[in-house]
Amino acid sequence: MPDDGEPGTRDVHQTVLGGEHVLIRRARPEDVALYQDFLAGVSADDLRLRFFADVRELSADEMHKLSHLDYRHEMAFIALDEDTGQMLGLVRLKDELDEKTAEFAILVSSRLKGHGVGFLLMRRVIDYAKEKGLRRVYGDVLAENAPMLQMSAELGFRTQDMGSDIRRVVLDLEDADRR
Repeated sequence: MPDDGEPGTRDVHQTVLGGEHVLIRRARPEDVALYQDFLAGVSADDLRLRFFADVRELSADEMHKLSHLDYRHEMAFIALDEDTGQMLGLVRLKDELDEKTAEFAILVSSRLKGHGVGFLLMRRVIDYAKEKGLRRVYGDVLAENAPMLQMSAELGFRTQDMGSDIRRVVLDLEDADRR
């Protein structure tokens, strides 16, 4: 999709640590066809870390939500292997009622953890949030999910304790611009 100046339309091309040539682009309704194969490449433990529960597959309702976004208040970006067309990861951003804060959620293929796909997706969603004029982006992370907490810290998120096993990572976008 060409960049027409609208937030979320810019594509990102990058090579990650495993040598994969990755395209980060706005998710499209037809991408739902890629989700089943993508989820087959995500371990049960990684799904639990993302959904905070034992999940074997996404429900029809979850699939529908991901493929029918209200772009006024939601955005999703996917990472694709440019050589194979295989989906490598997904990040979603959903506005809160104040329309200045949004929650993110991210999932990356288990075999590519630590390769930089998640970092690229997070950078893209942060850039989008800035383009849209949001003030803050946050996500809830299980305390045991050290790689996600470390990546969030590297991206400038601060961590808040939300109880015994959940941490909220928060990025104030106005502060991030001053770094």
